[in-house]
Amino acid sequence: MSGQNSSSPATIRPIQNLRITFWGVQGSCPIFPNPYGIQEYSRRLAVHTLAKAFDEMTQRAKGGLLRVEDLLGGPLSQQTIEVYQQKIGLPDLPFYGGETTCVEVETSEGNILIFDAGSGIRRCSLGVVEKWRAKQDRVLHLFGSHEHLDHRIGLTFSRFCYVSPRPFTVNVYGSYPFLHALDQHYGLFSRQTSDVTYVDDPVDYTQMSAVFRGFELHGQSDAESPNKRFWEVRELNEPITIGSTVVQPFEAYHAMTCCVGYRVEHNGKSFVFSTDHEFRRGNQTDPCQERSVVAEARLRKQCMDADLAYMDGQYYLEEYLGKKGIGSFPPVPRVDWGHGCMEDAIERTIQCRIKRTLVGHHDPEREWTHRLEQDRYLAKLCEGKAYQIELADSDRVIDL
Repeated sequence: MSGQNSSSPATIRPIQNLRITFWGVQGSCPIFPNPYGIQEYSRRLAVHTLAKAFDEMTQRAKGGLLRVEDLLGGPLSQQTIEVYQQKIGLPDLPFYGGETTCVEVETSEGNILIFDAGSGIRRCSLGVVEKWRAKQDRVLHLFGSHEHLDHRIGLTFSRFCYVSPRPFTVNVYGSYPFLHALDQHYGLFSRQTSDVTYVDDPVDYTQMSAVFRGFELHGQSDAESPNKRFWEVRELNEPITIGSTVVQPFEAYHAMTCCVGYRVEHNGKSFVFSTDHEFRRGNQTDPCQERSVVAEARLRKQCMDADLAYMDGQYYLEEYLGKKGIGSFPPVPRVDWGHGCMEDAIERTIQCRIKRTLVGHHDPEREWTHRLEQDRYLAKLCEGKAYQIELADSDRVIDL
């Protein structure tokens, strides 16, 4: 297993089993650095650079006087300074935030699976179109978790929707509400518009060259809809086979809607994608409590011995219970808001023997410095252990 930034040359190495790219891991809405975050990030970079430079000066000056030219390897100039900076390097300071959920999985057979169509899918799509520029049969597999806006907001900005000639075919898997939302807003499957088609943006199916095929993952708890379906219906617990890759859908708990998680297996390697799942702490007699407990057991079963898992850990338990606020946001109980706790992600990792866990769907109110503290806490927690837990950050690439 390895990890690097998606801009790294390492990403062009042949794929042994699975290559997983995290294009978006932000929760609820895209966020970008505020002035304080930028200043603090810059300050820490400057401290790192000065510390490295002074350390080298100290070592070199032990033999006598040290000139600037000796340190830089030439006369003082923009070029020698830049070369010296590259030599010093940069600290490992991830900048959390950015786009909402989108994770790309590329298999050694060349198939591409995309999980969720949050705002991160825009940049994901640029890479997909470039990689498949010369490919004749271009079939993508898009797996939706649920219909909420932050998990489908980026689809109409995806380059593969508009490629011609040789348009893409996109197989879309998800619950009835997810497929229905895409069809209502864009007419992807029915090839019809509705009264909400232009609520989000002015784009509909007539402007897209891609061919969309829907596959509803229907669970036993799903109510039958009176609306006509324009897609194939299959059982939610039925595995999906793409080449030699097996994708196992399973139902999570996201309060008032059906949310689907997925376990991907290929050549003995496994990746679990589970966002917007809540292990509920509430009234024990509430019917929602039983749904959550059953869904938690289902998730843990799918996580057993996974090589990598991406899961929701938006809150700490005290924040979830309303005992503590997040950033400048006051304490508010978040029961049935549909998101998970960091403590649960940690416990699942240990009990399910997950080798590596990335915790995502970050709360928009959480400051960069607090996220950095979270990562340091997790790193200390995992010291000497057989597992690794860390915050997910955008552009991370992991090879299994």
